[in-house]
Amino acid sequence: MNGLKIQKSMTLEEKIGQLFVPIGYSGDPQYLEHVMLAHHIGGIMYRCGEAKEMQRTHRYLQEHSKIPLLIGANLEDGGCGIATDGTQYGKQMQVAATGDTEDAYRLGKVSCSEGAAVGCNWAFAPVVDIDRNWRNPITNVRTYGDDPDRVLACGLNYMRAAKEENVLVAIKHFPGDGSDERDQHLLVSVNSLDEKAWMESYGKIYQTLIDDGALTVMVGHIAQPQMARAMVPGISDEEAYLPATQSKALMTNLLREKMGFNGLVVTDSTLMNGFMVKMPRRKSIPLTIENGSDMILFNRSMSEDIRYLKEGVENGILSEERLEAAVKRVLALKAAMGLPKKQKEGNLVPDTDIEALLSDSRHKQWVDDIADWAVTLVKDTKNLIPLSPERTKRVYLNVIQKDSNPDSPFVQKWKAQFEKEGFEVTV
Repeated sequence: MNGLKIQKSMTLEEKIGQLFVPIGYSGDPQYLEHVMLAHHIGGIMYRCGEAKEMQRTHRYLQEHSKIPLLIGANLEDGGCGIATDGTQYGKQMQVAATGDTEDAYRLGKVSCSEGAAVGCNWAFAPVVDIDRNWRNPITNVRTYGDDPDRVLACGLNYMRAAKEENVLVAIKHFPGDGSDERDQHLLVSVNSLDEKAWMESYGKIYQTLIDDGALTVMVGHIAQPQMARAMVPGISDEEAYLPATQSKALMTNLLREKMGFNGLVVTDSTLMNGFMVKMPRRKSIPLTIENGSDMILFNRSMSEDIRYLKEGVENGILSEERLEAAVKRVLALKAAMGLPKKQKEGNLVPDTDIEALLSDSRHKQWVDDIADWAVTLVKDTKNLIPLSPERTKRVYLNVIQKDSNPDSPFVQKWKAQFEKEGFEVTV
């Protein structure tokens, strides 16, 4: 596929469609044809379904799309990010708790091999936020901890595994979550670091991953006023506090120009309030492309957002130059991944034996290993660990689960285990 030739032949509607990554909810062919493919979408992300169903759905989409699709998934903690019967390897903090950053490679291997098997070619991972504030409701167990060097090592190892599986990574959430207590789903969060502190932490992580070949960056609804002011002296307070998804200072001046990133920029979900509280969606949709992003993740209404982009071009919020540049990056990324060639050969979605992969003994062994090695003693002020029936015969067992049923098989299993060791158990 000659990307330039394809781009010149595309209609405005086809170009605009390439900038959207909607969320999919059904594998029904009528839905796929008339709700998704009819809009000329550039990518898609599905909520989890059974692996074989996901494979069938992705195959149908790729076989019926004029231009091959980027198919994304939150492959953060295992193949369970796209398939309900996929392997759940472990959250990022569990990986970090083992003390062996090579476990992040195993996480990437499990996640991306299982994701690729059902047709995913784009991992919305690794998460390279830093757990600077333990009260943050979004990062926490989704981070590799508070040490930037460990976060970087884990991010590099995940990316190494993703490359082996020919799956793109989207390093996220630029410019970095985990500094405050705000939730991007509810409002704009704020990274309060100044330029020097950011470059020595988050900046070092992003720069190294970019230099190592990360082709996409996911930008969050995170303001970073001090960095915006460093990039654009004299910037207004209103612009300095824009979320990165709307900030030219952060997406263009910092990420593109200062850090030299020439890959594809995708927003985090634009259904989050963090994207919508600063200005009307009618303005924010075209503005995010104008100020540096290339693809828009999720829609409140696909037809409405397409209309907003068209209107943005007509009223000058979105320049034709930026629109064309974004489309070019989308097509170039697909070409770099070999998607047009695979589409021609009919193997965009492999004929992988899903059941065999999901029962891979190596994956199962890795899951058992990390479950053992990640166990962390946080506090034992009375030296009760390890428990012994000779010293503390009576045990109060409180198993936290959704139904809080003391008679559930899970609770009774643990009660029996303690009793076998000689304890008297009260549930």
